[in-house]
Amino acid sequence: MTARLRPRHLKRLVAIGEPAISPDGARAVYLRSQVVEGEGESPPRYRVRLQLIELTSGEERSLTTGESARAPAWSPCGRYVAFLAPPRGTNPGERKPQQLHVIAVDGGEAWARSEFAAGVLEFTWDQDGERLLVTTREEWRDESSERGSGRWVDARRHRFDGIGWVPTGPVSLWRVERHEGGATKRRHVFPQAPRELRSTANGRHLVYLAPADQEEADMGLSRLWTRRASGGEPRDLLGRAGMLLNPSLSPDGRTVAFQAPEDLTTIGAPLTTFVVPRRGGHFRPLTEDVETAPSVAGDTRWGSGPTRPRWLDGSTLLIALNREGRAHLARLTLDGELEPLMEGDRTVVAFDAVASRAVAIVETPTSPGVLVARDSDGRERHLSDANAAFLSERSLGRAERRSFVAPDGQPLTYWCLQPAKPRRDGALVVQVHGGPYTNYGEAFVFEFHALAAAGYTVVYGNPRGGSSFGAAFAGAIKGAYGTVDADDVLAMVEHAVAEHPRGDPPVHLTGGSYGGFMTNWLTSHVHRFRSAVTQRSICNWVSFFGTSDIGPWFGAQEQGGSPWGEVDQLWERSPLKHVANVRTPTLVIHSEEDHRCPIEQGEQWFTALKVLGNTETRFLRFPGEGHELSRSGRPDRRVERLQAIIEWFETHA
Repeated sequence: MTARLRPRHLKRLVAIGEPAISPDGARAVYLRSQVVEGEGESPPRYRVRLQLIELTSGEERSLTTGESARAPAWSPCGRYVAFLAPPRGTNPGERKPQQLHVIAVDGGEAWARSEFAAGVLEFTWDQDGERLLVTTREEWRDESSERGSGRWVDARRHRFDGIGWVPTGPVSLWRVERHEGGATKRRHVFPQAPRELRSTANGRHLVYLAPADQEEADMGLSRLWTRRASGGEPRDLLGRAGMLLNPSLSPDGRTVAFQAPEDLTTIGAPLTTFVVPRRGGHFRPLTEDVETAPSVAGDTRWGSGPTRPRWLDGSTLLIALNREGRAHLARLTLDGELEPLMEGDRTVVAFDAVASRAVAIVETPTSPGVLVARDSDGRERHLSDANAAFLSERSLGRAERRSFVAPDGQPLTYWCLQPAKPRRDGALVVQVHGGPYTNYGEAFVFEFHALAAAGYTVVYGNPRGGSSFGAAFAGAIKGAYGTVDADDVLAMVEHAVAEHPRGDPPVHLTGGSYGGFMTNWLTSHVHRFRSAVTQRSICNWVSFFGTSDIGPWFGAQEQGGSPWGEVDQLWERSPLKHVANVRTPTLVIHSEEDHRCPIEQGEQWFTALKVLGNTETRFLRFPGEGHELSRSGRPDRRVERLQAIIEWFETHA
């Protein structure tokens, strides 16, 4: 007997992330996150621990016993794992800078290896596994304690979503001995904060990403640098800045693979894999017009990957190929030959590999992350599925992939999640993804299943502007949000309605971020929807320019102007200009610490609807949350949000 899935069951799910395979390919560690109910009046929280698994037998156990862990990395000898965690003795819910810890995988407690006031930002193992190189911020102080004093700001990007006030001050590199009681020694200082620190196999050189100056930092750009681990001047490997990600060093340390948009700077262009000699020289792309990193949306994940290319040998990389709403592992040679290694309707969320074996976290529309091993002979084995037993007791919807051709000839793809027990009115909920340069597809979204469990058919797809369908598809909305993308959403609606057994069911609309923009745009231009929920939305491109953490460069790239130069263009593409046309009952949901789409956007939309009085509206504000509320916010707030969405649609049936 199966039972109905409800929003509160979100707290029963286990999220996994950040798989890391041992140097010999025999074992792996990964993060396992569970919701723990608070004691007394304390709210629920996430408990994140490192899990160790034997890849042949599948036997696993918890490696750590604390409340938090992230960024696991094996020592070169395979006997130790380093990771970041708060200092021992930190109380649940207490926020302290994360320090470097090391644990022996065959037994023993983790011991802290750093006590920096600002905590550890990044780290990498040295060549022999006896030392680690770590970065920390110099001259750091906790300004949050300076209540009542003024705050001087010089950098354009001084707040960032998920961080709050961006820390300032130089970043230094330190050498930390692995063994307990070892010495700590500073090596050198970086003018700008480095990211994704990598060490060559011999430990003599570092590769990392960092902006050259504050201007590049403000624009979200970085450069690919190399320098001697012992010091010296860094070398700019590309000679230019870009939106660079995921550097990966070849086994011999001579070549660096990295990922970036095709022209390095245009957001939304397919994430291309490049290579460049570590000593400097011509960099070149290995792929063209395909997405070589996963970008399929989901809401039951933990951690940040990894998704960087992994070297299988000196001439072959393992990547995640994202095509048409699917993400599979693929082999990529330095000659540009691309060979998919997986098939089926699923999504690789994160992966790691050594020469003979890979581990990956894989999702399907009806299954959250499962840890999978892929052996050198191509055989796949499911190693750990922490949610299988719970979900087997619940009635889940059935996802159907559909494709059709829009009136202007554009092929489009969307999915229908069919409820196990449909509502009497056969109502549909249309979901529009964020980004816009992400995609919906063959991945698990708890929110969709919660809606389907309430009887709704959930329609979700990829209008023009999304990723995984090529450069022309993604670039079709540059400077033209609310044109062909809006037409595509409406075309998906009409196609889904035509396929529906009831013929003309009521249709509700929701989306977050870019999806919130589209919700505002559509309800201010058509009266097709029974009700709408707009989440972490954009309604005014003029004010977005100066209030969002990415406003100046994102507004310039995506909308083609500034408030003092092209205000008419920005205002024409702003839903707020057209808000008087809205007749759809609208719930506005926004987080008060959202720096990506600041809450002033939701406030403007709600206030305009209230003043105009043309339709019913309410505003649900979440304190202490940022742009990622739906994916990693406090558990009880995530549940409250889901309940509010379902109740709004049911109230306006």
